[in-house]
Amino acid sequence: MGVMAGLSNEQQENVWALWAKGESIRLIARTIGVSQTPVRTLLRRHGGVKPPPRARNRRHLSLSEREEISRGLAAGLSCRVIAARLGRHHTSISREVARHGGPGTYRAASADAGAWRNARRPKPSRLHRDPALSSLVAAKLERGWSPTQIAHWLRREQQDSLSHESIYHALYTGQIRAPRQGSLLRSGRSLRHARVAKPRQRRGVLRNMTSIHDRPTSVEDRAEVGHWEGDLIMGRRPSAVATLVERSTRLVRVVALPAGYKADAVRDALIENLADVPPQFRRSLTWDRGREMAFHDQVTHALGMQVFFCDARSPWQRGTNETPPRASLQAGGAPSEPPAASVPREERRPTLLHPDRPRHHRDAHQRTAPQGPRLGLIPRRLHR
Repeated sequence: MGVMAGLSNEQQENVWALWAKGESIRLIARTIGVSQTPVRTLLRRHGGVKPPPRARNRRHLSLSEREEISRGLAAGLSCRVIAARLGRHHTSISREVARHGGPGTYRAASADAGAWRNARRPKPSRLHRDPALSSLVAAKLERGWSPTQIAHWLRREQQDSLSHESIYHALYTGQIRAPRQGSLLRSGRSLRHARVAKPRQRRGVLRNMTSIHDRPTSVEDRAEVGHWEGDLIMGRRPSAVATLVERSTRLVRVVALPAGYKADAVRDALIENLADVPPQFRRSLTWDRGREMAFHDQVTHALGMQVFFCDARSPWQRGTNETPPRASLQAGGAPSEPPAASVPREERRPTLLHPDRPRHHRDAHQRTAPQGPRLGLIPRRLHR
């Protein structure tokens, strides 16, 4: 493949492998340790289509045969004698010698490198060889036709077997003659992407994330106070607030974000809001994968709270915050002592989601049996 766009052969192979998996140019460049420019240059040069690997044709002269030619010429042998030793036709040897300097200056290494360099000619497509067909396809593309529609039209109207893949390949590799190649496809793409790309996560992947699956079991059973769940609630842009719900006591704190909802603003607001909470009541914080928590490690360092992150698109893993009960709502500050902290868990009464509604006990639905016999209460066998 050779060094191209400042990338070694190994780096180019890694680029094509990651590109086939659907990775972005930014991630590819970060993975192989280069800037985005050489990666983008390599992909654009080939239209996002990996060139086929080059291989020597068995009918062509090899390096060892060229070395034998060089030794034979140095010994004063004729081209016919050398050809007989190699089992080749004498005209092939004479053309090889004449093409690379003649009998006096022929060198095997330079001749082999030159032959490999001259043979590097990609086969032009039909659209590149046929200007009329290329203009016809370009005109259809300019009118909004897709390559598949053009291929079917050519097959039906002109009995031409040009495939839609040939049109795509000619577009991506720049072989088709068109004034505006970037606008010929409906998608506006100029690079071919992987057909089976991995689904993109809309929630950013943050650095040094600790999964919710690594959270201690004491957080799961709500046995101790100090484990919080947080979320960002968006209003009319650019307004937003952060909500914090304590898992055990259901205490809700609303964190104002006057400076916006970027990562640095959320970091400062959380640290300021939770700074007055006693350390024994701030043990952990569970959040989703929003980019507003990009500085979660700084929150952990300032407050001593380990931050855990839920799986992507899994809001039920923060159910306490998603549907918080009616508890004491605070805009700041901490209670002198957490509610129900001193009451054993088994003696706590469940918190009502709607305390203003009347409570319906199980006994309220059990009607007492009426006095005296009623037909509806008499067993069926006594009706006879």
